[in-house]
Amino acid sequence: MNLRKIFLLITLILLPVLNAAKAPNGKEFPAHWGDPPLRQTRDLRPLPGGYGRGSGTLAKWIQQNLDKDSSSKGTLTPLKAGVRLAVTRAKTPITIDGNLDEFATAVCTPVEYFHPDQNNRPAQFFYLWDNEAFYVGLRTLDEKIFSPVDPLWEGDAVEWYFDTRRDSTFRDQKWGKGAVHCFWTAMKKSELNPRFCLRPGYLDAIAKTGVEVSARRWERGLEVEFKLPWVNFPNFTPKINEVIGIDTELSYSDGSQRSYRSFIFGSPLSVAQPGNLARVQLVDTLQKDHWAQCAPVMMPIRIDTAWSQGGKPKVQARIALPVNHLEKIGKIMFQVSDLSGKLLGEFEARETEILGSDPNFSRKVTTWPADLTAPGSYTAVAVIYDKNGKELGRVAPRLVSVNMKQGY
Repeated sequence: MNLRKIFLLITLILLPVLNAAKAPNGKEFPAHWGDPPLRQTRDLRPLPGGYGRGSGTLAKWIQQNLDKDSSSKGTLTPLKAGVRLAVTRAKTPITIDGNLDEFATAVCTPVEYFHPDQNNRPAQFFYLWDNEAFYVGLRTLDEKIFSPVDPLWEGDAVEWYFDTRRDSTFRDQKWGKGAVHCFWTAMKKSELNPRFCLRPGYLDAIAKTGVEVSARRWERGLEVEFKLPWVNFPNFTPKINEVIGIDTELSYSDGSQRSYRSFIFGSPLSVAQPGNLARVQLVDTLQKDHWAQCAPVMMPIRIDTAWSQGGKPKVQARIALPVNHLEKIGKIMFQVSDLSGKLLGEFEARETEILGSDPNFSRKVTTWPADLTAPGSYTAVAVIYDKNGKELGRVAPRLVSVNMKQGY
């Protein structure tokens, strides 16, 4: 083989490396991922892994490669008994600027996806952690944004409940050092002015060292970031498999004083005692076997009968879709049984409903004849499958009061 052919062969071998594919923000993809898809959808969303913004097709391709890389690194880590959410480790440094791009692979807990006011109630909470802090991202659909000067929580705001105690006082009936009830908001009146404060009467709960809140408006509401550094909890060391207690409460103003609220994990009982907080586990990545415990907060459901219908009455069953993990979801079946456990029917949720005209806020719906399931005489469960037809998790209706008044 002559020298010219040798140089040509070397060039062909090195060409994929020398011309590594790049993301829209210029960051190179790992060479072993190969080339991204040529045909892509025209939507625009945050891309996983800090690769900027791009199409849903590109986001799916990136996430699949990230998952493959993660699964090849080590053994799977199961969730501990009673844990309700796996909080994943941040893969890139997080800048608190109101931009939620870093949360593109984070686990999301939807809230108020079934409220009739679809332009002002649905929201999404995202959770991440690293060795420095615990992070929360919030995206809202909200046309009338407002928070009063004082108290800041009596408007569009978040009440945050957090317990890191490592002794017998963890999730007990009293708030104390190592546990905090605090508030943060994006607004001061109708202007962007992120603020944070501790619950009155517990102003010495933490030193507030390094706490940050930042926010920005987007076309349909707000995006907010919150950083709570671990240094405020000196008796806690963040590491894989540690379990902490949290609850998340979103308050609404509708342009004036607080008009509504909703809890993600617990209920207003969380205000009175940390014993009502949910156990969440710090993990590296969301694994397939985590879904069985996490699905109820990632994909809540609602069963109801619309008051205005044409034709014979039908029951509607809806389930919220997880914005960052849609590619993992196959079919969703609602199983309806009588009170002795006999299966009355299975109904696939095929139709997708978009909330607030934004495709990142979506849910699935199905129906069945109302005569099949008289109120009080049946149970309903959503069964979630992966793309291969294997069960991921099950979700039942959430039987707890989470709004302004007792009663659900």
